[in-house]
Amino acid sequence: MRLNRAVLAVGLATAVTHASCGSDDPARVGRPPVVESFKPTTRTLNTFVGDTLRFSIDASDPDRDNLVTSYYVNEEWVAEGDDWDYPIVDTGLVAVRARVTDGRHTSYIDWRVKSEIPINAPPVIGTTLPFETNPRLVIGNFMDFAVIAEDPERLPLTYTFSVNDSLVKKDRTFRYLASSVGNKLVRAVVSDGEKSAVHEWHLRVTTFPDAIPPAGVMITLAETGVEPGEVNIEWTAVGRDGMVGLPSLYQVRTSPFPILTETDWARSSDRPNVPEPATAGETMRMVVGGLLPARPTYVAVRAVDDFANISAIQPPVEVVTRGMRFGGRVIDTVTWQGIPNAIVSFGNETRVTDQDGVYEFIEQGYADGEIMVRDEDDDAVVGAYYNYTLTYSVKHEDVVNLYLIPNRTLNTADYPDLLTFFRAMTDQGTIPYPSDQRRRALPIALYVRPYEKNNLDYAAAIRSVAAEFDEILGGQVFLPVNDATIAARVETTYNGIISRDRYTQLTWSDDWYPLAGLIEFRVLYSAETVEAFKQIVRHEFGHSLGLNHSNDSGHLMVGFQAARVPTFTNDEVAVLRTFYAIPRGWNVRRFQRN
Repeated sequence: MRLNRAVLAVGLATAVTHASCGSDDPARVGRPPVVESFKPTTRTLNTFVGDTLRFSIDASDPDRDNLVTSYYVNEEWVAEGDDWDYPIVDTGLVAVRARVTDGRHTSYIDWRVKSEIPINAPPVIGTTLPFETNPRLVIGNFMDFAVIAEDPERLPLTYTFSVNDSLVKKDRTFRYLASSVGNKLVRAVVSDGEKSAVHEWHLRVTTFPDAIPPAGVMITLAETGVEPGEVNIEWTAVGRDGMVGLPSLYQVRTSPFPILTETDWARSSDRPNVPEPATAGETMRMVVGGLLPARPTYVAVRAVDDFANISAIQPPVEVVTRGMRFGGRVIDTVTWQGIPNAIVSFGNETRVTDQDGVYEFIEQGYADGEIMVRDEDDDAVVGAYYNYTLTYSVKHEDVVNLYLIPNRTLNTADYPDLLTFFRAMTDQGTIPYPSDQRRRALPIALYVRPYEKNNLDYAAAIRSVAAEFDEILGGQVFLPVNDATIAARVETTYNGIISRDRYTQLTWSDDWYPLAGLIEFRVLYSAETVEAFKQIVRHEFGHSLGLNHSNDSGHLMVGFQAARVPTFTNDEVAVLRTFYAIPRGWNVRRFQRN
């Protein structure tokens, strides 16, 4: 599929480029396969008997030969194909090798796999019924007990229940009939055959039910929390009967409406992670989370005793949940400096950037919308910068840098402004290329083949020009490499039969980012014409960086004629810096003049 996509990409580009191989380029013939990625990525693996490991290889051939992938364990063939599942059936140390061949050349990836007998961990009890560990029950009534557990090794589990150490049930649920008063120890045991987990209830059976509810719970503090969707609350602990004893549990509920009646309570939402009851009169604290951020909410707390008596609803308490925040800088695409006093709008809110171009929105709720950034008032047609609108969904602590193209005067009569010139020089504008930014990531791997003729060291001249771009873009642009098989690369070669020096985009990623590109140079240059050669090198490197041809013969990137300048003009530098300031993936067609 990758090869077909690459061939399609070259085919679609034939209107502006012509793919060919250098006739004097033996380095492009008979190269071994290239393993682009493999799994597991760790070469030394520790596993347990019973596990299954998946091995996979993603490889390509520089010469586009067909590839065959085989797998070996301790040098014995076991499978063929890009993917292979290896079940671990015994302990020990084995060597696994993946072999990729085109019939003439072979590449390898090796792993060392050590397997052991797994350690058996005990079951984990996750849920119990009843929740309280000290329930009470009136004689002659039933109470249901249950546990839900999981085994870390997924072994089958057995369940047993006992009352006062007498076995009563072999199941995960048990219904107890209170036939005598007194204290009963109910124990549930979960076993995987070797390890066990235990949960106990201390049940008290009485002769008459308790009709006294816990006292009303007063919330003494309700404030905005720390993380989005959180509030902090405190309340005074109450007893089982009024302020005497301990209740079985507390219930904390929230609602967007005041909780005043039992109907309001019934339609409100239970909050998890309520703390265990404390001694009556003590202060209890809880972080209530999972709420919508930056929203007012009502909170109520009630206590429940063993006989399901519940405290009365107290006056409603309202608090605003913590909202989310996001921000960033508004940046000039040419100078790469922050823009002060830029206007950033999201929803109904507006911020003005500080002297470093920094803005921030706080206490935001979940929202999908658009961020609008401009530097002028609404009634201005065009300010010092062109406006930009970014589609955005709020994320907490998100960094959203915004980029504005300056409305600067150009030294050309062929383009009215920088925005028009930028679009003409960088936008592919045709299917299948999307409107999003599709440029290379820096630094770009650069493979320069050695070549000398007419006392001119072609490779040395090419490398010196490549280094010039570092100053333009403020960092290393081209990274010299000695490997012509790197997927994302620009490579150079020399051709004695072509009539023009040319750049060809060879392959694209699946989502249409440029990968491999080839620059072919004619072999007619000499030491006396080295500056003319460097002018051509700059032009072709401009293409590899994503620039189209210009209509202005006063630009280095002019098309199908000789440029009148030896290097990039200030207008072209502004386009290059803008192109590599804007993040990859941005929709650059959303810049606007008003």
